[in-house]
Amino acid sequence: MSFQSFVRDSSLLMKILIAVLRLSCIILMVSCGLASHVMGQLTARNTDGYALTSYTNVHNTNDTIFVFNQVPQKKKGNLSLEYRPPSTIAWAWQKPGATSFSAYKTFTNATHCSIDTLRAGKYEIKITNSFVSNKTITCTVDTVKNNDGAYTVTVTVIPGGSKKEDIKPEPKGSFTVMIDPVECTFKWYRFNYKASTPNFDKVAFAEVTNAMSTSTDTLSQGGYKVSVTPTGEVAPRDSFVAWLYMNPGFNLKLYKDANGEVMYPYKYCTHTDFLTDPATPVVQSSFTYYNPVSLQRGMLDNKLSFTFKASSSGAETAIPFPAKQGSQQYFRDYNPLPEDTRYYFRGYDLFGVEQKDDILYETIIPKADMSAPILPEIEPTSAPVLVKFISKSLNAIEYLWRFGDGDSIAYDLEKLPPDTVKHTYYTPNPSGYTAMLFVTSMWGCRDSMSSPKIIVAKPALETANVFTPNGDGMNDHFKPYNLSIRQFEIWIYTRAGKLVYHFKGSDLRNWQGWDGRIQNSGKEAAEGVYFYVIKATGWDEPATKYDKNSTVGPFGGSFHLYR
Repeated sequence: MSFQSFVRDSSLLMKILIAVLRLSCIILMVSCGLASHVMGQLTARNTDGYALTSYTNVHNTNDTIFVFNQVPQKKKGNLSLEYRPPSTIAWAWQKPGATSFSAYKTFTNATHCSIDTLRAGKYEIKITNSFVSNKTITCTVDTVKNNDGAYTVTVTVIPGGSKKEDIKPEPKGSFTVMIDPVECTFKWYRFNYKASTPNFDKVAFAEVTNAMSTSTDTLSQGGYKVSVTPTGEVAPRDSFVAWLYMNPGFNLKLYKDANGEVMYPYKYCTHTDFLTDPATPVVQSSFTYYNPVSLQRGMLDNKLSFTFKASSSGAETAIPFPAKQGSQQYFRDYNPLPEDTRYYFRGYDLFGVEQKDDILYETIIPKADMSAPILPEIEPTSAPVLVKFISKSLNAIEYLWRFGDGDSIAYDLEKLPPDTVKHTYYTPNPSGYTAMLFVTSMWGCRDSMSSPKIIVAKPALETANVFTPNGDGMNDHFKPYNLSIRQFEIWIYTRAGKLVYHFKGSDLRNWQGWDGRIQNSGKEAAEGVYFYVIKATGWDEPATKYDKNSTVGPFGGSFHLYR
């Protein structure tokens, strides 16, 4: 069974590391004075639903760490070894009609080989090695062309083999040769961590004789070496080293009150601490191993990773390993939400072990929120500007409005805040006012929000030189365009100097202007040229004045009346 069959469902880390291990054929041999080449495969096996989840290549070409997750219960590790000698596998080909073989392809120091480009003919495969377990396999490849142009390729293996049929779009067959395992004596040794110079024990704890494979499922965490002595020989030919890390898993249990909520002492205005249960601390495990050649010590850190998300539909956010608050571990969220929220925490290690827990957070955080529509909507930037501030804040018991013009107003539980607050801006400010809302929760936490710029236009007066009071709804009144005018007075005269209209007032939004009738008598004024005189004062400070001494705008002029 290939090692890949044991790890096909493993973690992302395993998939990255498999590229490193592929050339080492999973088992990395420590040679005993011989050239380094794979002569067997020390493999971790699955039993009782208990799976190898990942592995790490420790010393490049020396050994392998096998990781066994000890969740949900403790189990022993399982290792097995099947010893196959490196051999020379020589292929020879006899084409159809020929009487002799010619060399086709040769593999050296191999335990198996495959060829998928076999042409029609007879093949002789000779296997030789130092164990004198020489063997010859013969196979025949026949090709028959189908009517549709495809080929049916039949590979027939003659003695000691099996028949294999394959259909390909080309006349090529495939055949795989696997070297038979060798009968050996296997001795198992434990690594002694407590020795003055840590090394493998000199006395084997288990021995298997006259066998082609060996296995055990009683191994605890640590290092193991298996020596291999072919039957009939005295000295071991090879030895194989593996390290077993029995991953204990970890705990992730949050500290909660009787209602399953975050306890109040761990809620702060700037952050929230989610404490872990002191009875089940989060512990990050590690594993010590040694280079079996140099005996240099190494450490495998099974680092834990954690995430949390607010609400089941939220996005996961990575968080560090839990810090300590005194003797207590905690996760910290610097963005506590202004609404009651269930937090979901997840932890996982390098080898796929995962733990989850959730907790309810009852908020102490306020949220300042407002809108600021301007009333009325007609000429909204002309002073006075009336703004209706509408609070949409959450969890607030104290409100402080600062309007940006020096005025402010505050509300608390004794002076219950209304849903809306109105404020009037009188002084022109083309750059705009910024209002601020400050809110405080019953736990003393604060938040604020600013309004969009509230523009109050500077004073302006402009007059038209024509108006047509004919009742068509267009230009029926003579009314100067005005912005931010506090006091306004106008006189309109005929060319002969006769007064035909006069108005004085401070509310120009409701003044419609002169409708072309003489002294409001109902008598229509004749067509012709008329003269006006204006006296006005702006809302700014110092006030802009429109009169005979004005330097900023018209105080008099003429216009035509047409019907």
